[in-house]
Amino acid sequence: MTSVDVEEVTEDLYGLPPEEFTAARDEAAKQAVDSDLRKAIKALRKPTAAAHEVNRLVRERTNDIDSLLALGDEMRAAMGGDAGEVRRLTGVRRDLIADLVSPDLPPATQQDVTATLEAATADPELAAAVRSGRLVKPLRYAGFGTMPDLGDVLATPLSKRAPAHPTTVKKSAAPKPVKAATPAKPAKAAKSAVTEPPEPDLTAARDRVLELSGLADDAQRRYEQAVKRATEARQLLDELEAERADAHKAARAAHAEAEKARRDLGRLERK
Repeated sequence: MTSVDVEEVTEDLYGLPPEEFTAARDEAAKQAVDSDLRKAIKALRKPTAAAHEVNRLVRERTNDIDSLLALGDEMRAAMGGDAGEVRRLTGVRRDLIADLVSPDLPPATQQDVTATLEAATADPELAAAVRSGRLVKPLRYAGFGTMPDLGDVLATPLSKRAPAHPTTVKKSAAPKPVKAATPAKPAKAAKSAVTEPPEPDLTAARDRVLELSGLADDAQRRYEQAVKRATEARQLLDELEAERADAHKAARAAHAEAEKARRDLGRLERK
């Protein structure tokens, strides 16, 4: 019997269409000579439509996904700096994701894929999860350090695989040490210790910016969808209005024809 490796099987399975997943997984489990390996393969979960789509993008549009994840590094590095640069990078992210998300997908799947790609730019660990190409569920990141349960959304733990891509985030410069004040009189103790101002909570601020950027992207998508639906509704209204006018015209002509027929019938009856 041919031996199988769980990593190779997993990589192959999550590149398949969802409708082929279960049969292929069960067949791979049959090829396993070890009972533990067989159980590990059987435990692999079928991805949702959105998770499959992200896994497909990782395999088929690898360069574009890597560009998006690298952009996430830039966005996190820019937090707390130039607000204009953060807005620019957020716009670039929106365009990259719009290019990756197929308009042929159902609206709900489009939203889940978009949310997953946005989450991948918010945190290196989420980026690694997406880049693994082994999602079973879409990702959503609300910010403020509340991370999704990666054990629930990934087929296998991240620790078994290499990092997603080399990080480009620059390390922040270490704060300069505060020089202690020299007492005016060495023989006399200072009356009170110097109280240093608390350091700003940069992590919370970055999370807040990312959260608001995601909300802005969601609002922009809803606006664009509303504009599209309004345009379609206007087109439908125009078509119905034209149909109503044609029906009214036909009804008037039919009434006129019926009235003429009644008059002709009356003349014939009087003769």
